[in-house]
Amino acid sequence: MTENLEFNMQEAYEEIKQKAQASGINNKEAYDALVEDFIEEKIEVGELDKDEDTQAMISDLKATWPTYEENMEVEVDLNE
Repeated sequence: MTENLEFNMQEAYEEIKQKAQASGINNKEAYDALVEDFIEEKIEVGELDKDEDTQAMISDLKATWPTYEENMEVEVDLNE
């Protein structure tokens, strides 16, 4: 009965975005590493199964970099 534990990409992005902002991530390489660590953490705590297609999840989440970067620039501009 793991259907209630369905992985939500939008929630995952929001969590990654918060971690990235808190860490001051401002480049794609660091963002990609954060995504990989995030998925690994979810596997370790049992929120994801290592048999799931985590590579597709990682690819999808890495593809959110342009959205994060765009929002990051807006926030930086507002703080100037």
